[in-house]
Amino acid sequence: MNKKLTSILLSTAISCCLLNSTTVYAQSSTEEISVSPKISIDNNIDDKIPNQMVRITRQPLKQDKVIADKNTQNIVLADKNATEKTKELMAYLKDIAKQDKVIFGHQNDIFNRVTPNMLNPEEKNKLQADHNSPLEISSVQEGMNSNFTKSNVKEITGSISGIFGIDSLALTGSELYIKNSQQALQKSIDLSIKAANDGALITLSTHMPNFGSKNIKKLSDGTYDFSNCDFMDCKNLSGSAKDILPGGKNNGAFNAYIDIIANYALQLQEKNIPVIFRPFHENNGNWFWWGGDNISPKDSIELYKYMIDRLQSRGVHNFIYVYSPNGPINNEQEYMSRYPGDDYVDILAVDYYDDYNTSPAKYREDFFTQLNSSCLLLNKIAKEHNKLPAIAETGVRVMKKDLSSNDGLLISDNPIAGHNWFKRVSQIAINNDMPYYLVWANFSPYNCYIPYKYNDNYGHELINEFIDFYNWDKSIFATETNFY
Repeated sequence: MNKKLTSILLSTAISCCLLNSTTVYAQSSTEEISVSPKISIDNNIDDKIPNQMVRITRQPLKQDKVIADKNTQNIVLADKNATEKTKELMAYLKDIAKQDKVIFGHQNDIFNRVTPNMLNPEEKNKLQADHNSPLEISSVQEGMNSNFTKSNVKEITGSISGIFGIDSLALTGSELYIKNSQQALQKSIDLSIKAANDGALITLSTHMPNFGSKNIKKLSDGTYDFSNCDFMDCKNLSGSAKDILPGGKNNGAFNAYIDIIANYALQLQEKNIPVIFRPFHENNGNWFWWGGDNISPKDSIELYKYMIDRLQSRGVHNFIYVYSPNGPINNEQEYMSRYPGDDYVDILAVDYYDDYNTSPAKYREDFFTQLNSSCLLLNKIAKEHNKLPAIAETGVRVMKKDLSSNDGLLISDNPIAGHNWFKRVSQIAINNDMPYYLVWANFSPYNCYIPYKYNDNYGHELINEFIDFYNWDKSIFATETNFY
């Protein structure tokens, strides 16, 4: 079967499965929006397109801006000195939660991006053998550095995501591949302001290093350099909470790290940009030093309070605070076991991934069943505490053929293809009064959570589903938020 026929058949099969795929919604016009410039590949030579890419058969449609109430009269936040704009954001989110809509978020949306040539050299032979791929070779690091303010979401839809996620790993340089601490912080600030100017809400998460890590450098002036710390430093499970609380040997490093977050926040506060702040996420799991068996619930709560108190003492009043254990949520007692209290939290959330741990993976429904039951319970808990519920982090992780890892979507043969994953997660969020959810970052073709374009005519096998999701009258992207 030739390339064109294969692509057409696959695209047709996917389109037949899509919910409401042929409907033009009331909020959408028939005017097509312009997308990003073409990637420099010969679009006319189909036999050079990798077999795994499908023809793009959908077009993004111009979307109307949402209308949401931002009246702050009845808004009470954990930070009693929160700025008016921060209160407006909470009012806005609460009103979105009452509507039949959801805001789509994407981590690192405007600075991590999959491009056709982003392959690791050591994977060249294997990928070409497995996928018959003509993709050119370049390092992931070079791809990252060249992609600032570029977005896979925008290339596909014409808009960046409705929520731009950034992590403290960017603030200290690791995720930006910047070794100078001040430059990394300033770049993170600039990127966040850029995303807000494009309409996106901002959320900050914290993959903090173990503060006893040898990768932390104390400088001669008494300051600390975290630029050598990466994701693996938060998986260093040594030490205890007492080491970083007042009187502990690593308290100075912990304070310095909190102050970096404060400096980031204060710069955005000057621009009247609020931030949805999610520290110590997945604190019920054993994979980070701040979670599970590595730290007691009492110490976990004390660390959370200590960080928030220090941020506010520094003048940070543009944060909406999120408490987000890992899912599924089995019962209220377990979920609330590390809850720092209503005076420290505004949003009760959950991190929950759709994991396929075997290969080849076959589609299953259990994730949606468990996500829905978790969100039902979370919504109930949130109402009892007068908080807002949300899905703070999610995505699909499929085991690779060589069983090496399941770091997001595969290049092809994803079990969720044709099953409207983005729409179904959205509908669960909507049904449970959740105004937003966020999927993780697109680091490379082997570690990504949304589809991407190969060129103007071809893309990842989920690309048409994603365009339909964008065109759906229930999804909200940056050009539609209408918040600022």
